[in-house]
Amino acid sequence: MKIDFRVHIRGGIGTQEAFEDVGKSLDVTRDGALVSTQRGGYWPGQPLRVTCPYWTSPAAINTQRRARVIRSCVLAEAGYAVAIEFEAINGNGAGHFRPTPYPNQVRVLGVEPDARMARTIQELLGADGYNVVVVSTAQQALDILGCETPDVLVFGAEGKGVSSHDLCAIVKTDERLQHIPVILLTRSGLPSDYSASHLLGAVVCMAKPFSAERLQHAVHLVAPPPAQCTIYSARFNLASFVRTS
Repeated sequence: MKIDFRVHIRGGIGTQEAFEDVGKSLDVTRDGALVSTQRGGYWPGQPLRVTCPYWTSPAAINTQRRARVIRSCVLAEAGYAVAIEFEAINGNGAGHFRPTPYPNQVRVLGVEPDARMARTIQELLGADGYNVVVVSTAQQALDILGCETPDVLVFGAEGKGVSSHDLCAIVKTDERLQHIPVILLTRSGLPSDYSASHLLGAVVCMAKPFSAERLQHAVHLVAPPPAQCTIYSARFNLASFVRTS
């Protein structure tokens, strides 16, 4: 589908060769994109983090995806063309958000140590069309937040180490993450705990135990369920385009 999008590319993450590049889409599919850029030096198989479409205001569509370079070539008029393929995640995607063709799909990151409740949350919200990842520890959530920007956070971490309140404080003091609505799950249920949660910046505080349907309702309030539609053309074959470009 020939749509003119700004595309943000990050490469070399965690190395001294880290870079950022902003190009323009020439073609886009649910599986990848062809991007024009003024930056050379891309190589086949190179791992990237790609945001397409890209703008500075946070939005559900404005999400970063893992990708790799298929091919890079010089354009006749000037600059370069880079063909990139979005990474497919096998299994249930635990610990990673799945690349999605849905432009308004909402990504939910949850921390829930109880495996049964975690599975229930994932299945219930997943059935509503949300892209859901539920991890068991706060550290796992921090690892994901280091390179991902979800749309809703549900924190239920308790016990030793980093707590839900700690996670909320970390998120709300991070310029990249502070816009994300946080739902805190707590066992105390005391008025002082609710007050402390809201002072930290949480939009909802819920006392355990609670029904999964109640949490589902809370997520609906802060981020309505997405419509299942796509702007990407499933008919477009990126590989064939690259061969003839």
